[in-house]
Amino acid sequence: CLGELVHNGQVINSLEKKGMITVNDINQIPDGENVIFRAHGEAENVYEIARNKNLNLIDLTCGKVKVIHDIVKKQSKNSFIIILGKKSHPEVIGTKGFAGENSFVIENEDDIIDAYMEYEKTNLGRVYIVCQTTMSSKYFDELASEVENNFIEAEVIIDKTVCNATEERQKEVKEISQKVNNMIIIGGKNSSNTRELAEIAKKNCGNVYVIETAEDLKNVDFSNINEIGIMAGAST
Repeated sequence: CLGELVHNGQVINSLEKKGMITVNDINQIPDGENVIFRAHGEAENVYEIARNKNLNLIDLTCGKVKVIHDIVKKQSKNSFIIILGKKSHPEVIGTKGFAGENSFVIENEDDIIDAYMEYEKTNLGRVYIVCQTTMSSKYFDELASEVENNFIEAEVIIDKTVCNATEERQKEVKEISQKVNNMIIIGGKNSSNTRELAEIAKKNCGNVYVIETAEDLKNVDFSNINEIGIMAGAST
């Protein structure tokens, strides 16, 4: 498997016991072997390397991520592509690989000026915005609006590619956290969408505990808790 299949240590350990090998570089895989591309997706050049190495590809890229890859590849012909999301996230790296040279990843407002300077180097008068599927819906709206305000002379198309399942989960955690003083968020410690749920809960709720296994509950004192909200990340 190229990269961590899911952000769930228990699932990974179970699969590795059955013989799955996780690698971080496709060049580590011997020619002719089987390889899994995980849900986060890979850059276009990684597919080319897989073909050259005669790898038997089992492509488990999320269908919604594949759609974004197709969109940015098509739109990059006449648009400067802006991807809103975490620069180091594998999904964002994969999407940028399909967006080509005339693209930029914006993680926060501080990146907007740099993005504009890159845009100015092109002869493109059009900007197409997409985002990491697990991005906070609210943060997308705020950041996309800020980008649009800074690219005033460009035609800016905003394509909100937040996954509806992610958006629904964020909406639910907001509603639950407003009703209780204690929240438990279950998910992988390195899961971006799980961390996002915890951040949303913290805005409304006094105590938020992020746990990966039941073992993590040992440090939580339930003696004075009458009501608790529970939510899970995508990989749980």
